[in-house]
Amino acid sequence: MADLSREHIDQLAEDIAFVKKAIEKNSSILQRIDLKSSLRLMALLTAIAIFFFCGLFHMLIKHFGGFSGIPVSIKAIIFSAIALATATLGLLKNSGVLKSARTVEPGISLMRLIREYYSIKLYHHFIPLGVVMLFSCVYAVYTGNPRFIIPILSIGAGLIWNSFDTLLRLDGLLWTSYWYIVTGCIVLAFNTISPLLSLCLTLGCGLLLLSAIWYLPIKRRREACGG
Repeated sequence: MADLSREHIDQLAEDIAFVKKAIEKNSSILQRIDLKSSLRLMALLTAIAIFFFCGLFHMLIKHFGGFSGIPVSIKAIIFSAIALATATLGLLKNSGVLKSARTVEPGISLMRLIREYYSIKLYHHFIPLGVVMLFSCVYAVYTGNPRFIIPILSIGAGLIWNSFDTLLRLDGLLWTSYWYIVTGCIVLAFNTISPLLSLCLTLGCGLLLLSAIWYLPIKRRREACGG
């Protein structure tokens, strides 16, 4: 009887392992890889880059008496550095996610990862929001209120990241999305906040918050996120 029970237990364990493997195989790879470890360094470096370039422009504006007073050559160098930093951070993000994905499914390509996430339904989810954000930014510039661009982008980013949290269930995205929305509304309401400070307060601090949450140990991360 004991042998029979052990056989049943062994068979049950095999069945459970088979079902678990089948579920993992049929689920999206993006829900199986460790995206937090892949993206937290990128989030931290992006926040540092935002603070650095905003601080640099602040010093130059004070030195030359305004943005228009900064020599074109210096502007070209800084904007080239921003473009290089953006490209480097993009490569860092893609390589980190791809490396993490290959620990789960060796040989997977970046294009396969993109197709896994950006489905037709997802496009229809984000395109209307993108159109509204673009129209709002254009309208702000057209009506002589370019200061509204940063809070509009911050609120839009918050709505997008809120969707990412729902789809990918990543700790920290929800808190960061609400940070973007709340700080975007604050900047929108108080027109005395400078654009550079607005960018640091919204996107810069939001990414810093996200990286801090993702660098926390798992137990503390769950406590911080209310999980």
